[in-house]
Amino acid sequence: MRLGVVFLLLWFTNELWAQNHQDSIPVLEEVSVQGNFEKQFLPGNNIILPKAKTLDFYNGDNISEILKQNSSIYFKEYGNGMLTTISFRGTNASQTAVLWDNFNINSFTLGQTDFSLLPSQAISEISIIPGSGSSMGGSGAFGGAVLLENPLHFKSGNKLSLGQQIGSFGLLNSNLNANGSNGKWAYDTRLYWGKAENNFEILQTGEKQDNARFEKWGINQSIGYKINESEKIKLAIWFNDNFREIQPPIGSTRDVNEQKDQNIRTHLNYKKTGVKSSLNVGTGYFMDEMEYQLNRAVSYYKVDRWESFADYKYNFSTRHQMKFSARYNYIDAKNQNYEGGGATEERYSLGALFKGKIWKKTDYAVHLRQQFVPQVNIPISPYVGISTQLYNTKNHQLNLKLNTSYNFRLPTLNDRFWNEAGRPELNSETSWNKEVTVSSLHHWNDLKSNFSITAYHNQVDNWIQWVPDENNQWRPRNIKEVLAGGIETSANVRFPIASELKFEVNGQYSYTKSTVLESESNQNEIGKQLIYTPLHKANASSSFHWREFSLDVFQQWTGKVYTTNSNSDIYALESFLLSDIGLKWSNKIWTTSAQVKNILNKEYQLYSGYAMPGRNFQISINKTFKIN
Repeated sequence: MRLGVVFLLLWFTNELWAQNHQDSIPVLEEVSVQGNFEKQFLPGNNIILPKAKTLDFYNGDNISEILKQNSSIYFKEYGNGMLTTISFRGTNASQTAVLWDNFNINSFTLGQTDFSLLPSQAISEISIIPGSGSSMGGSGAFGGAVLLENPLHFKSGNKLSLGQQIGSFGLLNSNLNANGSNGKWAYDTRLYWGKAENNFEILQTGEKQDNARFEKWGINQSIGYKINESEKIKLAIWFNDNFREIQPPIGSTRDVNEQKDQNIRTHLNYKKTGVKSSLNVGTGYFMDEMEYQLNRAVSYYKVDRWESFADYKYNFSTRHQMKFSARYNYIDAKNQNYEGGGATEERYSLGALFKGKIWKKTDYAVHLRQQFVPQVNIPISPYVGISTQLYNTKNHQLNLKLNTSYNFRLPTLNDRFWNEAGRPELNSETSWNKEVTVSSLHHWNDLKSNFSITAYHNQVDNWIQWVPDENNQWRPRNIKEVLAGGIETSANVRFPIASELKFEVNGQYSYTKSTVLESESNQNEIGKQLIYTPLHKANASSSFHWREFSLDVFQQWTGKVYTTNSNSDIYALESFLLSDIGLKWSNKIWTTSAQVKNILNKEYQLYSGYAMPGRNFQISINKTFKIN
């Protein structure tokens, strides 16, 4: 079967060559090739791009800090720098796709991503795609998708940046970034290292946190070569090594409890572009390895994965375009808790995408995607999206976006192959999502603003949950039906206060109602809010810029979070407000900044029983060299 995938890629290449042989005028494209997740095929979606000031402020942190400040996403954190899992639009961690250069990097054992293993220093671009259409990235994107990218640019000078950060609780971060091009070759190098003793004061008890030290290092290297004006190739390698002691709950102590993670992610892409068509093929190898130790007990797993894809895109005209895609995955998991000590699996998917303009100011897209996995029932996944401009003048614009999709999530390898508990016959989870967005842009003299509001309705069937059977043995079952609906709003205003003093303010609010409609295991949870899903969440940021200085304030408010299926107020996490402030000075060579996080010294928890730091400080310095 793998040989058939190779023949498929070769057939695509031959068909494109025949097309391009007739198309003598090449289309120039200076950005390096990526995978097959193209945002232009999502006209009905609201795509969130974190602002540069947020990326700079949280540069030494994990990517979760950036996502929290720019979206409705909530993260469960089992302590500072510990396991961090996502909750997006009222769904669980395995129902959000995380992609790097458009390859899915979710764990294939748990089906989710630990965001504490994703340092922001390794990534140059982050995009957030809520809701429908995010299933283009593969199984499980009910709540949305997070795209991490390291594109290459063939028209850029050579630049080298060195950074150092020190902070409270023994925090040290170092990074080196180098990127550039000579017109033929392009490269992007990101090397990082960091550690922390993490011995912060537990505000609830006044004691020092112990057994929470962590250390990480890694490199993300991309190299591209422009064969000619219509052909490019890219090789990328991301290695990440992480060690951490496992932070115990408040009031608990542990002798030895630690975890080691290693990740290797590589891919090779080739893209050829003509006047009316293009071919994009790629292949990658991915390895995830984890060793967990609690006293003398050791748990270990390793997953090797090979993934290949081919995309053929054709322009019918200047108004309409189609894309056919094929993708193949081979998974080899070694886990001492699986029957036989491991599991292997092959996955295939085919997709057809169409996009274009219905009228001058109305865009559309239609997707059909089908995945194939032996012994697993998977439905076809359609998507329809429309965007239109309702009103447009010199100073004002009003836009409307609509989309709907039917998505699926495969049961994880743990769900199906866990020794004496896994169930290979589990059905895929399914989701039917609908959403509408209205956005506006305004310009009054020097004042610029934009506003958007999104309403969504997402019904999830066959929700998988591990529950005890008649013998009190925990097994996964399709037992729930969940309805997640809500509203998301965002606003931005910027204007100059004086000739050299500029001001900008951003705000976001989300209302997320995610309730159980049906449950086979617990009738008492019907109608209740899902655990670790705040009903209300809001973010705000403000910035003052004067010459080479900037003052930034970031705030995050999280409403009450239930931790039990009965929605007991006794065990709920109380609402809290976090405030961070930073002062930065920069010129063309040097950048220095000082930050105070949790300036109000607020006691809070993101997962019940696990302490988070109070007020803490960080100082950063960065030097940039331009190389001729």
